[in-house]
Amino acid sequence: MERAEDEARAGGRKASGATMGAGRAAFGWRAASTCALIVLVGINLRTVILGVPPVLPLVQHDLGLSYTATGLLTALPVLVMGGLALPAGLLAGRVGGRASVALGLALLAAGAGLRAALPAALPLFLCTALLSVGIAVAQTAVPVLVRQWFPRQIGLVSALYTDGLIVGEAVAAGVTAPWMAVLLGHDGWAGSFALWSLPVALTLALWLMLAPTAPATAPHPITGQRRRLAVQGQKGQSTRASALHLGALLGSGSLVYFGMNGWIASYNQARHVPGLTPTALAVLNVAQLPVSLGVTLAAQRLAGRGGPFMVAGTICALAIAGWVFGPSGLEPLWAALLGGSSALAFTLGIALPALLARRAEVARLAGQTLAISYGIAFLGPLLGGALWDLTATPTMAFVPVAGAALVLIVLGARLPRQRLILDETTHGEDLAAARGVD
Repeated sequence: MERAEDEARAGGRKASGATMGAGRAAFGWRAASTCALIVLVGINLRTVILGVPPVLPLVQHDLGLSYTATGLLTALPVLVMGGLALPAGLLAGRVGGRASVALGLALLAAGAGLRAALPAALPLFLCTALLSVGIAVAQTAVPVLVRQWFPRQIGLVSALYTDGLIVGEAVAAGVTAPWMAVLLGHDGWAGSFALWSLPVALTLALWLMLAPTAPATAPHPITGQRRRLAVQGQKGQSTRASALHLGALLGSGSLVYFGMNGWIASYNQARHVPGLTPTALAVLNVAQLPVSLGVTLAAQRLAGRGGPFMVAGTICALAIAGWVFGPSGLEPLWAALLGGSSALAFTLGIALPALLARRAEVARLAGQTLAISYGIAFLGPLLGGALWDLTATPTMAFVPVAGAALVLIVLGARLPRQRLILDETTHGEDLAAARGVD
């Protein structure tokens, strides 16, 4: 009798394995389409806000905005995304990541379309705040979905999502002005806002049609399926990563990017070399994309490791030292190193909440991490300006950037290694296959 039962169980496991293999083969296209959707979401979360700087002088002139109001307009998305990241994470944990992304895209499309239809100062600020809420809701939910849909490829899929964010930044910054001139005329800034709202609406429609259904972050009740987290910590190293740790790590990489973008032009003006600014800014931003794409190829192996953050911090520290103390003609080199290293930290940092938290806690940790990181990215350039005003020394504007480089090194060295392990007794398809994603 016992032998018969053992044979029956063995046969069941073989049948289950055959079913799983067939399921994965059948749903392979779902995995590819889902990855494409995540990348598309990332692109659209940046094009709408990065399409503003190229036409900002026109907006300022036509609406009579002061420099303070203009600065607030560009900083408003960062403020809203940082302030709402934690509530957005809690929302994703309650209603599920799929619904949160859909809601975020809907708010983003509505805000982008309305600010194009109402080209006046007050509606512009209100609609910018609305679309920024949409970005906060959607981007906080993506790590939740990556963990649910791709538990074995968190590093890779997170890197692909980051590639989408960076592509969206580069495309919007590069094509907005030429498209506006060709399609709308040289003063068609309101129409350019409408143009960038259309891909968001299309992405929302594709998301609703093609994104796999996903439950909220409570454990999925698949019979016999069990997961556990194995934590590997070095001697004297904490085995748990706090939101403050992850937020400071991710925020430091962002501070390098935003700090350099914010102060290169003014610094070069103060040093009487304004002609270097266009090249330096272009190189700083363009250098992000090849690094992000390159990291994607190795992201599954690198994700969750502290070494890449230490490397990024070391490169940033050397580059900012070269920027301040070296000849001005080498600015493009230092800009390339700073842009590339910040992209390295950001690409791998996005994956950390999904890697270092239990599945039910990913939404909360992602919200806390993003809130802290955006706060650091916003306050860093302000601190640089305050130090410049206080000391009347232009190089002091880059002190926060140098500090961020040191934070990357120190916190990267103390990043705990933790990874998701499937219990050997798992029976049946994993969550990704069960929800139609291989």
